[in-house]
Amino acid sequence: MHRRDFLRSSVLLAGTLGTAGTLVACSRSSGGIPSGEATLVPQVASFEVLTGSNQIVPFGLRTLQNTEVPDADVSVFLRDLNGEQIGGPFPTEYTEEIDRALGLYIARLDLTEAGRLELVAVEGDRYGTQAINVVAPQDSQVQVAGDEAVSVQTPTSDDKLGFAKLCTQEPPCGMHEVSLDAALKAGRPVMLLFATPAYCQTAVCGPATGTVDEIRASGDWGETAFIHCEIYSDQGQTVSRPVSRWKLPTEPWLFSVGADGMIAGRLDGPMLPSRVEAMAGEIAAA
Repeated sequence: MHRRDFLRSSVLLAGTLGTAGTLVACSRSSGGIPSGEATLVPQVASFEVLTGSNQIVPFGLRTLQNTEVPDADVSVFLRDLNGEQIGGPFPTEYTEEIDRALGLYIARLDLTEAGRLELVAVEGDRYGTQAINVVAPQDSQVQVAGDEAVSVQTPTSDDKLGFAKLCTQEPPCGMHEVSLDAALKAGRPVMLLFATPAYCQTAVCGPATGTVDEIRASGDWGETAFIHCEIYSDQGQTVSRPVSRWKLPTEPWLFSVGADGMIAGRLDGPMLPSRVEAMAGEIAAA
């Protein structure tokens, strides 16, 4: 796959990231969508959202002048493409867990049906909309929990597999000690990250690698193998074989894989440390 084909999907993602912070609950739980023109711009940071209850959807929020709206009392509503309200209000939490300079709002949505929906973020008498793609797990373009992990060789310190750079983070991360296929064959739990710090087309790839690597180094995860694979095998032009085998439409993506070789969880876009730690803890304890 060539870079331009991958980027047709990848550039649709917008996110904001870095490392460390807190969650602040927002309490708006009543009222509706204001009338008038939209004056806010939500930036949903996930490629797709799966159907189900309490589904986590992170998003940034800015004005039309591209000014961040931080730590505000924000509620989320859902509308169909005809403008009919079908859900909400859902409260949000504001987090600077990733980057104190640019925060994210976290909404937990109940999504019973698949389809193209409109997320409406409301702050006081202001609002903004962003389309989201809701899919049933069995229809996802990307592997989901319960699927068998694709076993493929990934580059390591001992065998770069022809990759121009093993890791484009500076300094390189410590997640290239074992290949994915070898870890799966050995029955080890795996935290598998696909990201490219140097050639990222969103704001999240570089920090994603740093965040996951810091969590690897700071915890006791037993036999869990932390594996990072670059998106491109060259200088940002050719999508690598592991990415193609996993059929990833965007980046970054993180997968937790149990010792049985089955996917336990997945995360795309912003790598919130609390969620990464929870994913790693789940497979390490199993």
